Amino acid sequence: MKKSILKNGILGAFLALGTLVQAQQQSNVFLDRDFWGANPSIETIDLKIKEGNDPVKRNERSFDAVATAILGDAPLLTIEHLLSIEGNDVNKLTHDGRTYIFWAASKGNVELMEYLLKQGARTDISDDHGYNLLNFAATGGQKNTKVYDLCLENGLKLTDVNHNGANALLLVSQRAEDFSTINYFISKGLDLNSKDADGNGIFNYVAKSGNTDMLDQLIAKGVDYKNLNKEGGNAMIFASAGGRGTSNDLDVFKYLEAKGIKANVTTKNGLTPLHGLAGKTKDAAVINYFLAKGVDANQADQNGNTPFLNAAGRNDLAIVTLLQKEVKDINATNKKGESALTLAVENNSTEVVSYLIEKGADLNIKDAEGNNLTVYLINSFSPRNKEDFKSKLELLTSKGLDVSKVQADGNTLYHLALDHKGFELLKLADQYKVDINAKNKEGITPLLKSAMSSKDDKVLKYLLENGADKSITTEFEESAFDLASENELLKANNVNINFLK
Repeated sequence: MKKSILKNGILGAFLALGTLVQAQQQSNVFLDRDFWGANPSIETIDLKIKEGNDPVKRNERSFDAVATAILGDAPLLTIEHLLSIEGNDVNKLTHDGRTYIFWAASKGNVELMEYLLKQGARTDISDDHGYNLLNFAATGGQKNTKVYDLCLENGLKLTDVNHNGANALLLVSQRAEDFSTINYFISKGLDLNSKDADGNGIFNYVAKSGNTDMLDQLIAKGVDYKNLNKEGGNAMIFASAGGRGTSNDLDVFKYLEAKGIKANVTTKNGLTPLHGLAGKTKDAAVINYFLAKGVDANQADQNGNTPFLNAAGRNDLAIVTLLQKEVKDINATNKKGESALTLAVENNSTEVVSYLIEKGADLNIKDAEGNNLTVYLINSFSPRNKEDFKSKLELLTSKGLDVSKVQADGNTLYHLALDHKGFELLKLADQYKVDINAKNKEGITPLLKSAMSSKDDKVLKYLLENGADKSITTEFEESAFDLASENELLKANNVNINFLK
């Protein structure tokens, strides 16, 4: 009884603090697309700035006010006003290493692109995924060919390809509803029979969308569609991957098979159609179709991930249950040492986690680096899923997981919590009586770690208030004050760190 009371007290305190912190950290209205969709006046924007909303700061995904305004279809005058604010340089890097002209291109906003170019927007930048401006617009399926005209007029070339060697014609075909954009790139000199570095042609790329009408037309045009690519994959692999957030239905796969494309295919990297589908489709009939064709739910890809592992990490209970019936070892791991339970704890629901435990998943599993499930539980936390986090925490601890246990690298719950830069998980560490002054194997305490990474004094002061010892030093005899003195974020924010002396 006492243990139950203690547990409920810990969870209650955790959620109460989360609510308090959420209230203290007011959301930035400029990061809300709906705000920009309402077409606020310049006066309203300036008023919101005076109220404390930051027009320059990037959120955890590196979106800022300008990028969000562009994606929210704000008018040009609004964007011009935001760009006039110090800190919003025309070539400022935002989400995935993209500048503002990338977002303008993705929206087909030629007027804004022209304005940004006049202001010095660079076109020689590639984003974090290896896409330049032309190919980023194409991979998003942009239909406004004037966007591509501008790209080509400002230094970009049709021969530019992405990290997989795909040109704009191949990339745009993934989301094309007809041949208009494809014909545009053909008219500019690209070949309908272009192939990427792995030997995939346009048929495979269109197969991702499941547009069988276009596939029929491509066959009529004589494109290569039956041969395997260099990795041994075919259109079935591409169709099973689907588009972003979409999954093809059973009719698409039956169509491909009717065209002579093999359903039971495994690439040289161990990839099967079930790998993509297991983490995405909610249609049991699609899963059963490939199982009936002999596709193995236990087949590991080059990273050791099986269809079952993918489902455990990303899909709902019905699909996980369906594939589990085919599984030889529920505790099989990928090359990182992650099991189905590990992946479910980090990325899936309490319902799936509970099911896996019932089926014999090992609660004491450790990954290749010696991390137990606590690391993955902490990684699963976000301000948006506090209730699910609470239920997973309660389930795992009731089954015997000791979240206060030190990891193989010496990191404690405090160290793990600091990676999330919030108070909620720090409070959890405090409630579980974790040693706030414990050093990890690098000789770093939570306070020392925070001194190196904090952008303000809130977490540092919280740690001190809860018993952190500022006299402890690193193996190089650096104190928290010394490390904070070298922290560029603290310097940039003019934080007084004398309280660490």
